[in-house]
This record gives sequence, C-alpha cells and structure tokens, in this order.
Amino acid sequence: MVQYETARSMLNRRVKVRTKSGITHIGKIVKVTKTHVYLQKAPRKRRGKGKVGTRFFAPFILPLVLFDLLAIVLLI
Repeated sequence: MVQYETARSMLNRRVKVRTKSGITHIGKIVKVTKTHVYLQKAPRKRRGKGKVGTRFFAPFILPLVLFDLLAIVLLI
C-alpha cells in the first residue's frame, strides 16, 4: 500500500517513474487506482539545428501496473 499512497500524493505532478525492468517514463500522474498508475507522457524534445516541433498531435496516457514500479521521483 506504500506505493499506492506515494502515487496518490503525487497526483497531477510531473514525475519520473522507473519500472522493475529498468524502463523510465516521464510525465504527469493523472489517475491512480489500487493496481494502476495512469501517466500522461511528456512530449519529447528533439535535439538538433533549427526549430522543431516538440509535441505530438495529442499526448497519450500510459497505464502502468503499480506493483511493477520500482521508484517514483517528483520532478520540479
């Protein structure tokens, strides 16, 4: 239940989430249930010369299984 309470306390905040398999996701927690955390992915910034769009057509929401999360870090 510690992970659930931690995720609930960070609702609507920008976070970095690392799964047990080592995958890192950055975005905003938009919903938390007892089993899942729903993360609205942050748009990727492209590096290179000139101006390049930094947003997709629409940001998507990624459901993550709560017990597969290793760490949730608040980004300021």
